[in-house]
Amino acid sequence: MEKLPVYEDLHTEFKKSNKQLTHDLWETVSAFANTDGGNIYLGVKEVKHENYSEFFPTGINNPKKQITDFLNNIKNKGKISKHVVHENDISTLNINGKTIVKICVPKASYTERPIYLDGNVKHTYIRENTRDSLASEEDLKAIIRDSEPDDNYDLLDNFTIEDDLKITDIQQYKAKLIDNSGDNNLINQPVKEFLYNIGLIRKDRKDRQLKLTKAALLLFGKFNSITDIYKSFMLDFIVKDSMLDANYVDRVFTSNDKESPDNIFGFWMLVSSKLETLVSNKFTVDGMQRKDSGKKLLKAIREGLANSLAHADYQSKSPIKISFFKDKVEFINPGEMLISPTQFFLPSDSKTRNDLIFQSFIKVGIGEHTGSGGYTISTTTSELELKRPEIDTTPQTTTLVLWKTSEEDILKSIPEMWRETYKVISNKLVVSYSDLKHLYKNHYQGMKIIKAMEEAGLITHQGKNKGRRYLLSNASPKVNKMMSEYIQNLQSRFLN
Repeated sequence: MEKLPVYEDLHTEFKKSNKQLTHDLWETVSAFANTDGGNIYLGVKEVKHENYSEFFPTGINNPKKQITDFLNNIKNKGKISKHVVHENDISTLNINGKTIVKICVPKASYTERPIYLDGNVKHTYIRENTRDSLASEEDLKAIIRDSEPDDNYDLLDNFTIEDDLKITDIQQYKAKLIDNSGDNNLINQPVKEFLYNIGLIRKDRKDRQLKLTKAALLLFGKFNSITDIYKSFMLDFIVKDSMLDANYVDRVFTSNDKESPDNIFGFWMLVSSKLETLVSNKFTVDGMQRKDSGKKLLKAIREGLANSLAHADYQSKSPIKISFFKDKVEFINPGEMLISPTQFFLPSDSKTRNDLIFQSFIKVGIGEHTGSGGYTISTTTSELELKRPEIDTTPQTTTLVLWKTSEEDILKSIPEMWRETYKVISNKLVVSYSDLKHLYKNHYQGMKIIKAMEEAGLITHQGKNKGRRYLLSNASPKVNKMMSEYIQNLQSRFLN
């Protein structure tokens, strides 16, 4: 029997709707469809407390009428722009003798978005945590850009190899391609012929002329030539000990300065080299040297870098920013992911925003062939027993955090009073308060420690009162490893 979720979140919304459908229901439908889908439960009352809310099933007296009203309105383009929910997406639940209507709203395809209300595209909503928010002007522009094919293949008039591309970067790329493919016939191939053969120069079917693609410009262009088309083009890599530090240890960014990279490929080459220096060839866990750990971590970080560069929305006003800290690497790139955060870490093909750039990366061994770099990142960090990678995406931005900290690092970094609690939960996985109370002087001290650990994101809880259970947060290295092994076991079962 299906249970009611305990609280609202990115994918869950409760509505009282005891007599009729409310207007804000449609705001949630729009928000879920434009963001990552979700479930709406009609017939649930919210009781607000000082720091939290509780939700109780009150039921609705006329479920058939409300379902009929909903289905009639969802087909009305004056109400909502696309018919995103169908009859088989709606069901009724019996919770404590109360009838609850559950509406499953799927995420709309990128060609259908934006999903808006009242015939007005400005009435487009997105989901932010537990809130439905009107999409900003920049959100809306990003959603509309994603609904159209990427511009990688667009041809450029009045741009030439000699005036607008960096020949030295093309030569470096060719050398990597020869090394990766073993095709020595490429050595003496003229630049124009080489770019044509790898798809970065194409024939304009209107005037029969060979022209540079926008992908060629982004990959190998001179900085000033790139910014003639992409006004806000900026790739930025910084090294800091901490996010709080005002000054950086090292920095690489695109510009027309002689010492700086001009384009995507130049940036990749320089940053990739610096990462090799920054990531030690081995690191210590439990006081023991682990061979090749650094190489594995370096591969995961490079996957994150390739993912940012291949999936970024270069038409955005925001830069790509990669930050290397002592405990983590953070990748922030403009543009929403074209798959869900859950899919990103699974062994499945990815959907790329910049297909021609992605193909050019693959040719020289940058990134995973299938586009499943997220799965490589997840399995590598699990194997190294690091905290689980985190990913968050909005219509404007995608943020990937790759942690470099292990379970032992966590124990060393947290207050001594928390350590025994963390060890018990890590060992037993799910515990009640009675499993922990022997660690504390009194109940007050115990609840204070547990609350502080929850606020720090180390642990979480499920249930309430006597049924409350404590468990490690999803970011825990141990949880990460278990989830990765579970996914791999499932995969092998389906394949065998």
